[in-house]
Amino acid sequence: MPFSPPKGVRPPWLEGKRTGRPKGSRNWQSAWDDCWWGYIHAKKPDAQPPTAGAALWHALAIENFWAVRDFLESHGVI
Repeated sequence: MPFSPPKGVRPPWLEGKRTGRPKGSRNWQSAWDDCWWGYIHAKKPDAQPPTAGAALWHALAIENFWAVRDFLESHGVI
């Protein structure tokens, strides 16, 4: 039977080696892209969003354009 360490414990042969992203790290670029797309196309209500997230941001930007702009400014996107 092969050795199986407890959950959260590295096997001895992987100790000291990187095996991927660190825990808790995540790439949010696609979410920011959706937000940016919704903001840019807010003045075009008939625009076809590329993703479901972009559709949500687009609908929010149509209703609350300045709130979305303030959000993007506060996070350094604009």
